[in-house]
Amino acid sequence: MSSRLEFGQNEAQVDEGLPVKWKWCQARCVLKAETLAPLRHFRQELYDDLGLRQDSLFELADAVLTAAGPTTLVRHSLSPSFRRRWPSTSDALADGSLDVAALRSLFLKSLPPPPGPAERMLWAVDGTAWPRPSASTSPDRTWEYRPVAGQPQKHLVPAWEYQWLVALPDAHASWILPLDVRRRGPTAGTPTELVIDQLRSAVAERSAEAPRPVVLLDSNYAPGELAQAALAADVLVRLPRRRRFFGPPGPYSGLGAPRKHGRVLRLHAPDSHWTPDRSVTATDPLHGRVSVAVWHTLHDQAQARAPFAVVRVTIPEPLWLAWIGGPLPDDLLDLWRWYRRRFTIEHGFRLCKHDLGWTSIRLRHPSAADRWTWLLAADLWQLWLARALVADQRLPWEPARSTAGLSPGRVRRVFSSFLADLGSPARAPKTRGKSPGRPPSAPSGPRQRFAVVYRKPVHDRRCHCPHHHRHPKAA
Repeated sequence: MSSRLEFGQNEAQVDEGLPVKWKWCQARCVLKAETLAPLRHFRQELYDDLGLRQDSLFELADAVLTAAGPTTLVRHSLSPSFRRRWPSTSDALADGSLDVAALRSLFLKSLPPPPGPAERMLWAVDGTAWPRPSASTSPDRTWEYRPVAGQPQKHLVPAWEYQWLVALPDAHASWILPLDVRRRGPTAGTPTELVIDQLRSAVAERSAEAPRPVVLLDSNYAPGELAQAALAADVLVRLPRRRRFFGPPGPYSGLGAPRKHGRVLRLHAPDSHWTPDRSVTATDPLHGRVSVAVWHTLHDQAQARAPFAVVRVTIPEPLWLAWIGGPLPDDLLDLWRWYRRRFTIEHGFRLCKHDLGWTSIRLRHPSAADRWTWLLAADLWQLWLARALVADQRLPWEPARSTAGLSPGRVRRVFSSFLADLGSPARAPKTRGKSPGRPPSAPSGPRQRFAVVYRKPVHDRRCHCPHHHRHPKAA
């Protein structure tokens, strides 16, 4: 005699005969069409924004999402989601095209709203290098800083530098949502000029009723130029410690030319700090005592008519920031909380380089590298939109997380499980015949070599940056 509980029944049935072994089974989760609709719509628009080699580019993006880790382009052709032969991977990047303006509009249109009515939308901008030390046939390489393990940390390599504008949608996870990616070539100007152009292009795509974002920047950007640009966004930029700023000049004395500058605030000299206009002190459960002090209407020496607020955050070492834009928040501690989230972009760079293989492939021309970069930016968006569709599949040593707390790596781990349910707008491959190959009379000599371009630092003589004395002949 044995007891058996059939699937869908609540009571056991008694049978005569041999014992029957059974166990509960869990039915596979069926994804509903309405849950897949946002991701399907994004994938269709992404496909429409691709030009030449449209199908190969789209399937290459899927192959990156379903790969086990960073690999070569020809290895991506072995992915089940890439239905074409192996030469199509490199041909898609070399000869393909995409509409950058349409992709930028798609990303901005897909931005999620802030998590709460009192929350601000946070954006971040930072640059990172794609090292190309041995690619002598690749043009537009410049000397870029590359951090390495050990000491000394100053290490310059020939590379392509890319400046990313991303949104930070989640305060408790390492998600970044790219809004714009631009390669800073030899003639692209300074990082500050490039970020001003990026922000103006991004804000112009949004509606006039959209709330102003808070843009978080590192210390490589000039606060005076950002204040002079009068952007439709609030900017929170880090300041180097050995900088000085000036207060209002005061009333006109009636003799000589009017003064442009008032008393001097030297960040590295506490004796030059007068009483701040606003200050607050609180206790943080993780960092202990946190103090925030603000000085209003200070300016850089080169931009006397572009005032901004200087912020000092003490935790316990001072962190100097500049607030450029609208009025300060009512709670000054929000400035410190917002800037702490800027470091999320570093996790995004690590994901792109170490997991998606952004810099592991070897492309010769920078335009192909630009197309590859935009494909990976679209892949980050697909992972974000797929976050609500997947269940956590953690490794034995990883803690369990809810769907809202999944990281990009965990979502990518299970992305291939529902890719068949999503479908692909790419067309099936067709036989095209064999290429005639290189004509016998075509020259097959060595490719042209390109020198690495050295960017001469351009400084205003009035900027008083700590390394200005190293370049006395710079303009």
